[in-house]
Order: sequence, then C-alpha cells, then structure tokens
Amino acid sequence: MASKKILILMSDTGGGHRSAAEAIAEAAYRLYGEACQVEIADPWTDHTPFPINRLGRLYGPLVNRGLILWKLIFHLTSSQHGLSLLEKIFWPMVRKSLKDFFCQSHPDVIVSVHPVLTHFSIRALQEANLRIPFVTVVTDLVSLHPLWLCPETDFCLVPTEPARDCALAGGLPIEKVKVVGLPVGLKFARETGEKEALRDKLGLERDRPTILVVGGGEGMGKVYKVARAIAKARVDAQLVVVAGRNERLRRRLEKVEWEIPTTIFGFVTNMSELMAASDVIVTKAGPATISEALTVGLPILLSGFIPGQEEGNVEYVISKGVGACAEKPQLIAATLARWLQAENETLTHMARKAQRLGRPQAALDIAAEIFHLAQAGDSSTQTHHFHNPSLPPRRQRGLIHLE
Repeated sequence: MASKKILILMSDTGGGHRSAAEAIAEAAYRLYGEACQVEIADPWTDHTPFPINRLGRLYGPLVNRGLILWKLIFHLTSSQHGLSLLEKIFWPMVRKSLKDFFCQSHPDVIVSVHPVLTHFSIRALQEANLRIPFVTVVTDLVSLHPLWLCPETDFCLVPTEPARDCALAGGLPIEKVKVVGLPVGLKFARETGEKEALRDKLGLERDRPTILVVGGGEGMGKVYKVARAIAKARVDAQLVVVAGRNERLRRRLEKVEWEIPTTIFGFVTNMSELMAASDVIVTKAGPATISEALTVGLPILLSGFIPGQEEGNVEYVISKGVGACAEKPQLIAATLARWLQAENETLTHMARKAQRLGRPQAALDIAAEIFHLAQAGDSSTQTHHFHNPSLPPRRQRGLIHLE
C-alpha cells in the first residue's frame, strides 16, 4: 500500500499552533510508521508574497504590547462584514500562491491547525478543482473566532464541549464536528515519574514545593513581575521560571539575587518534566499550556489572557475546578502562599480534577481520524461516519457567504 501524505498547515503566531502540528505528526508516526508521511507547512510565511508573508511577525508585538489594538482587530473581524473585508483585502494577494502550493504538494489529506488558513485554503482548493479531504483541528479551547468555522471543511475536530457548541452555533453541520481534545505531545501523557525523582534530575530541591512560572515559547507577558512578586513574598516554595526564546528576559532573571530558591531556564524541550516536577503552574491562559498542564494533572493559576481567543479559557479553568485567575503579581503571590500552606488541600483537589479533565490520547485520536480520512480516498458518493470516513460533496462557494 502506498504511503499516505498528510499536509498540516500552521503559522507561527504563538507557540500553540506549531506544537499542535508537531503533536499530530508525532502521533501519526507512532500509529502508522512508514504508512504515512507528514509535512508541516507555514504557507502564510513561505508560500505567499510580500508583505503578506511578514504579517505573522506582528502577532507577538501585538499581544505583548498592543492588546487594546488586538482586541479591536479580533472583534471587528468576528462579524460578517469584517470577514468579508478580510477576504476582499487578502484573497487577491494569496490566491495564486496557495493554489500553486496545493497543486505542487498534492497530499492525501490537508489539516489546518490555524484559523486564518482554514477558509483561504478551502477556497484555493475549490478554485484549483482539487478534491483533497480537509480537516480543521481547532486549537482554541473555548472561544472560537469565526475564521475557524468553515462549513466546507470535511471535518472539524474540537477540544472541548463548549468549543463544539460554538462550532454548531457558527453553522457547522453536527455530523462534521467531534470533541477529541487538544493535541499535545505524547511525552506529556507518558510523564508519570515521581516528583522527587524528577526534581533530582532537574537539579531542584526534592522536598520543597515547586512553582512553575511560564510565558509560553516566546516568554510573553509579565513573567518577570510575577516571579519577583512570589520571591519577595517569600512563599515557602522553590521557583522554576521559563523565559522561552526571550533572551532579554532570561538575562534579566539571571541577574536577580532571589529571596527563595529559583532556577531559570530559557527555551526548553522538556516542559513535560518541568510540569510533572511542579505542584502548580502560573501561566497566561494559552490553550496549549492549559491542555499540557491538565494532561499531567497540574493545577493552574492564570496570570492573564489575550482578549478574544483566550477569554473563554479563564472561565473554563475556573468552572472545572482545576485552577484560578489572579492578574496582579501581588495577588498571585498571596494566592500561592495560601494554597501551599500545609493544611490547605486546594492543590490536591485541583490536581485530581485536572487529571480527570485532561485528554492524554487526543493527539492519537486526531491522527487516527486524519489517517482514516486519507485512506478513504475519493469516496464522495458515500456517507461519512467518524473512523470510517468519506467525503460529502463540498459546496462550491466563496470564503464568506452572506445570506
């Protein structure tokens, strides 16, 4: 049997999209080995003309220093009028490049893990008359921008029940939507070592409660202020602070004379071990970090969120009893001090709920759905059921359909 080619579309706007793509690729190879080939591509950066190929670089500065502007952009583009405007501006500039890319790649199935790529890619396939199965893997936990919700997708795999409700409310047919969890690396599911042994391996104090402070792969947000507030409050714990690719932040952290035991990391590839060695994580409400923490059963203290796509994550974490939100650094420190008191059972209860809520098999389940769809080939005359897929005819229509 010929190897099946899976093309995963992502964009480096935040670390979650790439990590989701890599988790799906890892799971596909684990399940099917040489029976599949996986290509991860960033068509927005690598296959569109200037200045479109530079737009992804604006995301980091926007969400770091221009949240008010980002919130305005998010909400303006959440309307039908805003979506139509996006199409009119960008489609003429990316049309030929996307069509050429898909014609050259010609995979057995295409997977989008980024909202902006979903609509434009499906329209490019339609205009190029390519009947390639298309799967949307939603990588936002709760609050879905309308760009995720393209009825012409063959299947839409979502991480949570609230996301499913949002997809259905956005017009996706019920038979195309399935809750599977958010894909995280398989090492998070495997990480079941004892905290003490992992702390020894990482050079931490084995018997001291451990607080993990992160700002995503790019070291975004108020990591420095939060870490300093915790240390100045002399919380009875040790700190592990991950600066990510933010070298300026790492150097600044390393110059500090810390009031409590503190270990500084830059960009890491062993986040699963750091999480499993910790008692609580302090992070902004990024969906990937939340899902990873749930997979290892780690309580979550949210230090903030990106307006729009991360707002629903805060309510989700709190309502499920797996964490809390405290945006001011001093309040974060006070909350941690209270949780880490010997008689306080909060973290124990949260950890149990997190383990029950996590979906460690999500990447494997998603890879299976995708591979089965690739195997189905051109079976547009059949009816699809999950795990026995075929392709209902896609309606030929534009990116945005106004009633």
